[in-house]
Amino acid sequence: IVGGSVRDVLLEKTPSDWDIAVNLDPEEILGLFPGACTIGIEFGRVSVGDVDVVSLRAEKDYQDRRHPSQVTFGVSLEKDLERRDFTVNAMAWDPFTGEVFDPCGGLDDLERRMLACVGDPLLRFEEDPLRILRAVRLKNSLGFNLDAGVAKAIAGARGLLSQLPGDRMFTELKRILLSPSAYHGIMDMYGYGISTMVLPEMNRAPNQIAVAVSTCQPDLATRLAVLLGLKGLHDEDSEGVHGLKLRFNLPVSLVQDVEWLVCHCDPEGILDNRALPKGHWGLWKEPHGYANDPGYFARRIAYHWGIRQLERLIDVKRAIWLGLGNSGFPKGYLFLAAGLWALTQSDCQDFMDIAINGNEIMQLLDIEQGQVVGEAFEYLEDIVLQNPEKNRKQTLSQILLGWWGKRT
Repeated sequence: IVGGSVRDVLLEKTPSDWDIAVNLDPEEILGLFPGACTIGIEFGRVSVGDVDVVSLRAEKDYQDRRHPSQVTFGVSLEKDLERRDFTVNAMAWDPFTGEVFDPCGGLDDLERRMLACVGDPLLRFEEDPLRILRAVRLKNSLGFNLDAGVAKAIAGARGLLSQLPGDRMFTELKRILLSPSAYHGIMDMYGYGISTMVLPEMNRAPNQIAVAVSTCQPDLATRLAVLLGLKGLHDEDSEGVHGLKLRFNLPVSLVQDVEWLVCHCDPEGILDNRALPKGHWGLWKEPHGYANDPGYFARRIAYHWGIRQLERLIDVKRAIWLGLGNSGFPKGYLFLAAGLWALTQSDCQDFMDIAINGNEIMQLLDIEQGQVVGEAFEYLEDIVLQNPEKNRKQTLSQILLGWWGKRT
């Protein structure tokens, strides 16, 4: 067994994945496991279930800052370990005998709680600049210090991060942001000058952002919204979530969730009509008599965006409030938290599916499809969100006929 899984076992942690090194060519491994996943087989990696079986190999010439242009199989275990990134990841363990093979000094670095590269750190980072972000993540997730040579090499190689594909860079960035040690990860990215290359949004108020991000739940949409929300409070010219989408090739669903949260992130506000996408204004009008009802707002948000998004918004408001150096609870947080509580305590939670659909509206009012059908449905939506107990077909039919009678 090789790699980070050995490190975790020695630290008495549960490994997130397992790598097994074998003195076989990839084709020989496939002969033993014909149904294995072959993604990465050209680099000697074959996935068998949740375990990666890797051929012992040496690598040379990382021309694309990631993949070696030359791979040699059948080398010694020592040669295989010497190509790895950090000494604590360059150990092998025989689970049958308990023997640890450590040609690069990983055991000593574990004892010192020091993250050091195998060989020349600048060369390691030039081979694959993503190792710079990995160094920050591992330093903080393991509670280690950075070797002085590693810190110096980061300063010399951080400009290479701009050559990485955005989606690949985001895999490490995401793990830093979602880590229990996110505060220290963000501050290290700023301190080592990495954030300028990866996430310049941090640079305006790094400590505030680090505090806020580490305060909220480890949910990606929530933490990105907190980061961008605080950035926007300091810089109205922020390129926002769409800048991140282009930079990191983020999925559309994540972008939509984050954009909506950022629109409404003001801790002392509730919802911001001005920031809503075109065509959504009508969804958020405050009906007369219900402007001060937390339950109504909670149901409306849950109906259009889901309960999970409501929970995120509450979390975002609280985190930004704390990131700005405040204590206690902001007004917007208290209002929506009260609404969520009312929603979860209510016996009537069937407001998510209005009991009458568009076809039934046309039949009941004897009208053709058109704008009036949409207006009627929005009217019934608002009735149900104000009074969920009225979400019954017979009740809504009577209400609809009364509304139609007044119009005609």
